[in-house]
Amino acid sequence: MSDTPYGGEHPTVARAEALLALGRTEDARDLLFAYMNESEENKHDPAALVLTASCFYRMQKWPAVELLTYNALRVNPDHGDAHMLRSEALWRLGRVDEAVTAAREAVQLHTHHPSPYQSLSAALRAAGDLQDALRAADEAVRLGPEVAASHFARYYVLLDMGDNAGAQQVMRDVLSFAPEDADARAVLAGLKDETRELRLPELAREYTAALGADPGSAYIVAKLEDVALRLVRRTRWVALLCLLYAAVTSRAFPTGDDPTSLPAPLGARMWFFFLMCVGWGLCVWRTYFKLPRGAQITLLSVIRRAFAAKLAVAHSLWGTLCAVLLVTVPWTDRGYEQALVWIGGVPVVLAMWYGAAQRRNERDAAEKAKEKRLKAAREKGAEAAR
Repeated sequence: MSDTPYGGEHPTVARAEALLALGRTEDARDLLFAYMNESEENKHDPAALVLTASCFYRMQKWPAVELLTYNALRVNPDHGDAHMLRSEALWRLGRVDEAVTAAREAVQLHTHHPSPYQSLSAALRAAGDLQDALRAADEAVRLGPEVAASHFARYYVLLDMGDNAGAQQVMRDVLSFAPEDADARAVLAGLKDETRELRLPELAREYTAALGADPGSAYIVAKLEDVALRLVRRTRWVALLCLLYAAVTSRAFPTGDDPTSLPAPLGARMWFFFLMCVGWGLCVWRTYFKLPRGAQITLLSVIRRAFAAKLAVAHSLWGTLCAVLLVTVPWTDRGYEQALVWIGGVPVVLAMWYGAAQRRNERDAAEKAKEKRLKAAREKGAEAAR
């Protein structure tokens, strides 16, 4: 058994298998359709049926996968790959009991191969039996200690159990024998991000390195873009800090010990203007120039395409512009200065508060959904035990 063990002796099926291995899923599917339409015998070729099911599996068309594997098993009930694909489709269609049964059939047919145990672990997870799912994943790892998919099966179970540390260790295990594995590196970076073990520039470097190993990964691209957006949003704090110190320097809100005469001394205002330029230079250097080239390109792309990033840049520029006006114009009316501080700061603060509240609500909703899913899984497991 292999990752694409569906080929048969017919050259057309073998060619379709090669196309699928190259990622040309639609070409492989069309070739198999043409092959099966050539004759009645070809329509019942289990190798062609299962390979076509694999094409639809990659396209996430689960009803088609279920139907094709059902037809293949009618011809050859001992086709282990058909049982595995059928199991993967069934639990996604909500037929978890049938999925577990199909995966157990694959295990019986290929007891000493890790792939059936991976499918069994996924089906048991869907059925809510996390302990048995973990045992199946452990068996997959035992049989295939250097098979990344076996470790990922274990990772998914530990993630459902809420064991972040265990999930991180699984990804480290994968990287110990496959340091070029992009998915493992990206997942480990995401897990560390959840526990605040990595700063944003470090996180960007990890995702960039992972993307270099797998440039076509939509998951890693999305993660890198999210980090880029967070880096852009962080610049608003610099703008607010500049505005705050500009208000102090320009004497917009003097304390009892501060001089109250206006305008503020030109030397103090120009010194602050210099410090503000230095601060922004350091911010841009750390946010952009210290990033890998791939992350820099992603950052600029996010600013061009994403409205949220454009809005964050606009807020940063607006707050900074108000700070520049406070220290460069020799104000003689404190009311104007105070109005400028509020005009520059309130929109930025409100936008930051609203965005943080929205993201917090999204996290809470995700946590509640996860808890609900785990609770349902535990209840299913308890029912199955009874």
